[in-house]
Amino acid sequence: MACRPNSNIAGAIIARVMTHRQARVAAGACCAMAFLLATWTLDARSLWGDEAFSVWASQQPAMSLIAGLDAQPPLYHLLLGAGRLLWGKSVFALRYLSVCGGVLLVAVGARLGRLIGGASASAFTALLLAVSPISLYFAQEARMYAPAALFAGGAMLLAVASLKRQAETAGRGVQGWQRGAAYVLLSLGALFTHYYTAGVLLVNALALGMAALRSRGARRIVAWLVAHFSIALVFGAWFVGLQSRYASRAIAGRARIVPALEDIMSNFGVGVNGLLFGMRADGSLMAVALTLFALAVIGVIGYRRRGQFGDAWLILSWIVATLGVVAATAGRSGIVGDFSPRYYLFALLPLTLAAAGWVVRIEEALRRAARPSTSRLSASRLSSLPFAPVILIALAPAVVGDLQLFDLSWQKSRYDAMVGAIRARAQPNDGAVLVNSDQFPLLAYYGPLDMPVWIVGNDALNRDSASVEAELSRFAEGKSRLWLVNYGWAMALQPPSAVERALNQRGARTYAQGFQDVSLALYDLRFAAGDAPVQPRRVRFGEQITLVGARGRARPYHPGEAVTLDLIWRADQAPRADYTVFMHLRRADDGSQIAAFDSPPVNGAAPTSRWTPGQIITDTRAVPIPADAPPGEYNVVIGLYRYPTFERLKIDGGEATEHIVARVTIRSP
Repeated sequence: MACRPNSNIAGAIIARVMTHRQARVAAGACCAMAFLLATWTLDARSLWGDEAFSVWASQQPAMSLIAGLDAQPPLYHLLLGAGRLLWGKSVFALRYLSVCGGVLLVAVGARLGRLIGGASASAFTALLLAVSPISLYFAQEARMYAPAALFAGGAMLLAVASLKRQAETAGRGVQGWQRGAAYVLLSLGALFTHYYTAGVLLVNALALGMAALRSRGARRIVAWLVAHFSIALVFGAWFVGLQSRYASRAIAGRARIVPALEDIMSNFGVGVNGLLFGMRADGSLMAVALTLFALAVIGVIGYRRRGQFGDAWLILSWIVATLGVVAATAGRSGIVGDFSPRYYLFALLPLTLAAAGWVVRIEEALRRAARPSTSRLSASRLSSLPFAPVILIALAPAVVGDLQLFDLSWQKSRYDAMVGAIRARAQPNDGAVLVNSDQFPLLAYYGPLDMPVWIVGNDALNRDSASVEAELSRFAEGKSRLWLVNYGWAMALQPPSAVERALNQRGARTYAQGFQDVSLALYDLRFAAGDAPVQPRRVRFGEQITLVGARGRARPYHPGEAVTLDLIWRADQAPRADYTVFMHLRRADDGSQIAAFDSPPVNGAAPTSRWTPGQIITDTRAVPIPADAPPGEYNVVIGLYRYPTFERLKIDGGEATEHIVARVTIRSP
């Protein structure tokens, strides 16, 4: 009788443990939630460069893809081509294949969690996968990562099912050679979708091989040899015969294959941060991410406590192998040449299984509490086991990462808006110069532009300036205006290209705007100030810079044209900062402003912080006249300010910060 109260308490606790039926319902609910989250804002962001390349590649002949059109394996692009035929070419349709991969990965994780940890571990694993920021990120991207994670997860599931000899697998007709064939196909699917799935596949092969040897069954050993020889033969023959040139090229261009140790350590922190908090993870969260990662890995102790030593080692091996393959190749000093947290995506499923070990550990403690020998004190403590804290801690990164992911103010690219801006302002005799040939897939998807286009290849940027200027002159012949499109973050961080420098000399920039990873500028070749006489000036700004002259065209302007001036500056001393020049067009009668254009001197090619005392800088500037500008007299007003404080330089030691550099007349069209 003394044990009955303890048994009642423990029985009540165990009643709260999930049944297999409830786990299936929970897994279905998690799949539905993953689908809703993945499709919620699926087309709210435009395609970015890599996605556009995948779309372009999916339109190429299948044999070209198989023959090594891209450094990446071809399967995703082949599947995307089939998806375009099924669902269409909209942004939503192009990303839908990845949605399917992300949602099905939740189902695979639920089944794998059930095989290894039981019902509660199944629901816990499915929940973490459904709300994972990095999984949702790639479920919303038309790239190969979500399908590759699905194929790798499917191979892991069949490997575990084979190791455990699950009767329900045979009941569904996937047994013997059929299960082996499915395992081979999923493994090949993973390898032919992304190389970094090799880590989990290697662990699968070793685990199944050791099990076959321990069984001492000739049939199992032969089956293992046939399956893995088939995988090695098919993938190896393709890679060596058609794809090895990419690897050879990468090795030839690198001093080392394995990244330096400092790269590996730095990448590990960045990768774990992204794996838990998503691709937009804040670097300040890295310590938290590493702590949570360690806690998740420690969760495998829950399987060991239940005697599942093999499962615990298998999960740990999946994690270590996946991260190890990335560490051995990806990094600035490694063969891959770069690193991204996306390479850690294939460790997500085993990491969630490791975290589910905490649930397994709690369930095991509950079962021990049901024994008559359990003391009343122990049982009462078990009544408040930390189910809720474990779930809350596990979901915390998802909440933080998903809030960032679904912040629609963030865009990876706005190439679509850039193309729209050109179309809205295009005029006859316009041309477009696209610097960086990597943008051609984006133009192929969002274009075409109704004007001649010159795509400047990346190799052309390394030529001498004279040849670039000559080619630009040939392209500009007969054109009134040229649109300059600089694509890529690297272009934004580098000094102006030879093309941009040549355009700065040929015309006046009348418009400029940034669109995330692409910048747009319009150069008017008709209204350069030219060789008109220079009007001497002596206007000193902040005791650092003096306007010593200005040159313009004394003629009437019309709406749609541009007021163009040459401003001639002299550095009286080395300027203390980078200043921006503003040029405003205002009505002479009431001072109302109708147009403005701000930019650093020479369109950013000559920042003031690099000026030396006595240096003379000629800065050609233009402010566009709106199409609806009323006729009349207008003042052109200039000045300098420091960005981002907008603190203006004062003129001649006084309080004034603006100077009327010219007065122009605008007439009716």
